Formats: sequence, structure tokens, C-alpha cells
Amino acid sequence: MVTQNHAVLHGDHVRWKSDVTMWRQDIAEWQKEQAKLLADLEAALGAEVTAIQQHAGSIGQHEERVFHHERLISQLDASEGHRHHDEIEARMAGDHQKESGRHEAIAAAHERLKRHHHRAMARLSVVLKALGREA
Repeated sequence: MVTQNHAVLHGDHVRWKSDVTMWRQDIAEWQKEQAKLLADLEAALGAEVTAIQQHAGSIGQHEERVFHHERLISQLDASEGHRHHDEIEARMAGDHQKESGRHEAIAAAHERLKRHHHRAMARLSVVLKALGREA
């Protein structure tokens, strides 16, 4: 049976909440940038916007994963105070371990999406400037 120190578990949850807050801020900023750029691109390029709209879908899917992860973190936090038995403690350690892996996967996906987003926004801004429009 694997047990983990309550302080370590709580520390992870605090860090995860901080990451989720940062991710939400990034997502909100990306969505604002993307909405403006999409409007400019539609005016400039019409049908060429499909790939950018697919990227918007990816951001939306990522936002959904972050939302579900955030709910699970809250559930884990809420259940911390109810642990009284070794069996429950062991189950919680397993849940924590699984969610830790999920958190790392979301963090990696977030970084990939961030890099893709910045590259796409930069490339498309160049296109708009070449067309005589500002991004």
C-alpha cells in the first residue's frame, strides 16, 4: 500500500490550481487574439480560414480538458478532509497518482498548443501585413 504525506498531496493540489489559473488566462488571451485575427483573415482570405478555425476547435477541446481536470482537483481537495481509514487513504493515493499523470499530460498538451498558437499567430500576422492589414 502506497501512502503519501498529506502536505505533499496538498502541495500538488495548490500547484495544480495555480497551473489551471495560468492556463485559463492563456486560453482567454488566445481566444481574444484568435477572434480578432479570424475576423481579419476572413476579410482578407475568405475560405483560407479553415485551418485556423480547426485550431480554435483544438483550443476549445483543451479548455474542456482543463475544466474537467479543475473539477477533479476540487473533488480531490474536498475528499482530503474525509480520509480516516488506511483503505480510503490508499485509494486516494491511487486517485492522486492517476490525476498527477493526467495533470502532466494536460501540461504537455498546453505547452504544445501554446507553441503552435504563437507560431500560427506570427505567420498569419505576416500574411495580414503583406496584404496591407494589421493583426
